Amino acid sequence: MTDLLNAHAAHFRKQAEWCEVLGSPFNAALLRALAGNLGDGSVLDGLLLERGTPLRASAADAGPLRVAGALHALTLSGRDKGLAARYPAATQDWAMEQVLPAAYGALETHRDWVAAFLKNTPQTNETRRAIALLPGFARLKGPLHLLEIGASAGLNQHWDAFGYDGGHWTRAGAPGAPVIASEWTGPAPDLPETFEITSRRACDQAPLDVNDPEARLALQAYIWPDQTDRLERVRAAISLAKARGVHVEKADAADWLEAQLLGPLPEGTTVIFHSIAWQYFDAETHKRASAAIKAAGARASDARRLAWLRFENQRVFNKVGDTH
Repeated sequence: MTDLLNAHAAHFRKQAEWCEVLGSPFNAALLRALAGNLGDGSVLDGLLLERGTPLRASAADAGPLRVAGALHALTLSGRDKGLAARYPAATQDWAMEQVLPAAYGALETHRDWVAAFLKNTPQTNETRRAIALLPGFARLKGPLHLLEIGASAGLNQHWDAFGYDGGHWTRAGAPGAPVIASEWTGPAPDLPETFEITSRRACDQAPLDVNDPEARLALQAYIWPDQTDRLERVRAAISLAKARGVHVEKADAADWLEAQLLGPLPEGTTVIFHSIAWQYFDAETHKRASAAIKAAGARASDARRLAWLRFENQRVFNKVGDTH
């Protein structure tokens, strides 16, 4: 086995550990099995080594998630019915000794399609993060002007329409909207009956359009196959986003914020928010985005307020020296 394939195998095994910890025994078993066969000259070796693909052997490149996502997409789209019949959606009694040969067969049959799929960066527009932001939104005085960065497909743009279930508290959502459940251990958040939202805008460097069937497929494919509750939730969120005309602008976060925050703030509260996005921005974007937010904050007043609401790992902010 080449050094590059050895490195890939290590990343597949590490991602398998994370899948197990995060509740996906199927993906864990699949990635371990694929790792064990790397270097055997199969179609997967060729896909990983193929010149021109972005699959470097690095954790940041998310090669294992790209491959797992491609296989899941083949089952969800109906492109490979043989593989689909062996996935958790079709049988709870899946067996990896049956899944693995079907997976290699699918990679071989649909090689060109898989190669194209692997060029796209994995995106999981996780709507469950909205419940962590909800108490923050509740503390802000309206009208609210929402600005989301790193928004992916914009599935969290209409967080106020979601249903919420914290165990000992609930909030009803719009008909057909996803219900976000969490084991809430603290006191129930103090939520208004309605949120006064005047505008919603969002950006992403590589936005997914919920009106595009292939984009909808990708959003579902990166949900792990045995996590059916997440799959149901993302499907409901996609339907809501389509119905409400969600649009995410293609832009760099720093460029976009500098443009949005230029000049006087509108009356009410401008809310910059994001969830598990900051870690994917480079140091220059961190610096410029933070500077734009702080400069706008210095111009804020009682009537024209600014809030920065985020659900991120604090160590990401500590690393770049921004703990505000």
